[in-house]
Amino acid sequence: MNKSSVTKLECFPLLAKMTLGLEQQLQDLEKNIKFVHSPDLASSVHWTPSETFPVHRWFRYREGFSPYLLDYFSDSRCRLDPFCGCGTTLLESAKQGVQSYGIDLNPLATFVAQVKTRSYSGTEKTQFGRLARESLNTYQKLPASPKPPYALLDKLFQPDSLETLLKLNTFISSVEHPRVRDLMLLAWLDIIERSSNVFKEGNGLKYRNKRRRPGKYLTIPDYEWIPRYFGDSVTGFIERLWATKCKQILDDIEGFRLPDGCTPYIRTGSCLEPQNLDFGVQFDLAIFSPPYANRFDYFEAFKMEMWMGRFVTAPDQMAALRSKSMRNNLAAKKFGPGNKWQTLLPFLDAMDCDASSVRMGIKNALQGYFADTRTLLANLKPFLKHGAKVVIVMGNSAYARSIIPSDVLVARIGIEEGYNVDQVKIARKLHVSSQQRASLRNLSNYMRESVVVLECN
Repeated sequence: MNKSSVTKLECFPLLAKMTLGLEQQLQDLEKNIKFVHSPDLASSVHWTPSETFPVHRWFRYREGFSPYLLDYFSDSRCRLDPFCGCGTTLLESAKQGVQSYGIDLNPLATFVAQVKTRSYSGTEKTQFGRLARESLNTYQKLPASPKPPYALLDKLFQPDSLETLLKLNTFISSVEHPRVRDLMLLAWLDIIERSSNVFKEGNGLKYRNKRRRPGKYLTIPDYEWIPRYFGDSVTGFIERLWATKCKQILDDIEGFRLPDGCTPYIRTGSCLEPQNLDFGVQFDLAIFSPPYANRFDYFEAFKMEMWMGRFVTAPDQMAALRSKSMRNNLAAKKFGPGNKWQTLLPFLDAMDCDASSVRMGIKNALQGYFADTRTLLANLKPFLKHGAKVVIVMGNSAYARSIIPSDVLVARIGIEEGYNVDQVKIARKLHVSSQQRASLRNLSNYMRESVVVLECN
């Protein structure tokens, strides 16, 4: 047997033996933890239902969970969402008359959350409607606002699309009333993706002129895909998007007022820094959906909106945000020296070390991810009331023929940090490819989305 064969055998054990070993590890990990199959939560652990809910629908943010989830914890009176995104927890809490607090590292997300969680007066509604109509009659006569200094913009947009958006931005910038201007900016930010040459899918952006085929992508000619998507006029297409979004916001504002005294407090920053968790109150509920350990770079997915909205104006600003984010992807900050978490190691050791994800550093990223989870749970504890619930929406993942049972691993971290595990509610199975299913065999059942419920002692 040659050296490469020996190495291969050492690195990649027989599939059956590996699967049995992982299954035993999973069973041991789950001992003394209460698991509850909760299919009623299946529609609550993802954002899709919110697409049709008034105000929630103002900006498409698929990384969140549904407002339905808050119904299961309606007795709480002081809530924290340390990954508040575009404000699902905050808006729903305010509607229920419950005080809430939110943190997010992404300045785009916290801007959207702030705009969505305000009550608007009749005067502001009237002014917004008037300016939305006026914008379509006058924006063409305005100069385009300066193009953000992002090199890929010309590739991400058709020339007419970029010019139309930047002229609309000039109009929005001229609006004197700050709250009305923010409403119009939010509407503009929401139509950016649909006005572009790309769409969000998986880990980032996919080009509309690419068609997936087994093992490759085909390029669709411009003369075919552009009229198919934009119609006869790119400018006309964007004007219709703008008019429709403004009307949607106008319709939602009609009769919408939040109860007095429940305006959420929203902070832009990292929830991994303990000072950002300190709002001078103690919470009886912390509810959140952190980035999953799935290699998705959510700053990459929102780079168009962040650059176009000038939430970042230089590459080093984007790099600084990534450096503070949860280490769920290979672009985040590296896992530094320190003791590796022994509970995680069997699942890392079971990976095929010839797999591309392993060669790219997924083991390092996963160690960092769960270390960050521990940091959050440890830092959060002083700000929780005795008996407070910590509710975490979590999705499991798989890499290189191994499973990463994030839900039960997070539960174990909670135990190590002094929490009680109330239960782990299994909401739904996650889709896996046929290739993944074959490599994981019976372990594919562990590919699931769950709600981990911890209790503060």
